[in-house]
Amino acid sequence: MAAHQQHLQAEAQAQSLVGCCISHLSRMNQCYSWKTIGVPAPQGSKRHVGMGRMIESCKALKPWREMIIADAKKLGIEAPLDTPVGVSLVFCFPRPKKHFNNKGELLGKAPKHKMTRPDLDKLTRAVLDSLVYGGVIKDDSLVYNISAHKRFCVGKEEPGVLITVMDSSDLPFRP
Repeated sequence: MAAHQQHLQAEAQAQSLVGCCISHLSRMNQCYSWKTIGVPAPQGSKRHVGMGRMIESCKALKPWREMIIADAKKLGIEAPLDTPVGVSLVFCFPRPKKHFNNKGELLGKAPKHKMTRPDLDKLTRAVLDSLVYGGVIKDDSLVYNISAHKRFCVGKEEPGVLITVMDSSDLPFRP
């Protein structure tokens, strides 16, 4: 039930950010929340280029991570969190044109959920590494609770990711 409530809260936050770039929603008790605008890119698939070198196969990854890092640095965090943290991620993707009719109205047969690539785990990996490089958390191994989902943008909402990072004092204890 708690995961469902967290999902609903993330949805409400995302709805309030329609048309926004970066927003400081809260900064109480080491809780940071913002939306990075851009089309989310996955991290994880690498390809061999010879001489033992491996590079990311997704060319959009580097600029995507740079955007997240830049937005994280705008938060003005003095020192990265070095305590256990919970992370909530809501990835918003633009709908394909085939989901709309000629009048721009959403078709009834258009899927409600984003069930196509990129994979959620690879999207999450890109954000977690960016949180480390952006100085939000000391290491991504400190993440002990994560909630992530991907969905289509609503209305005129811009694509991106709504990121919420909470230190352990903000999270309920679950034995």
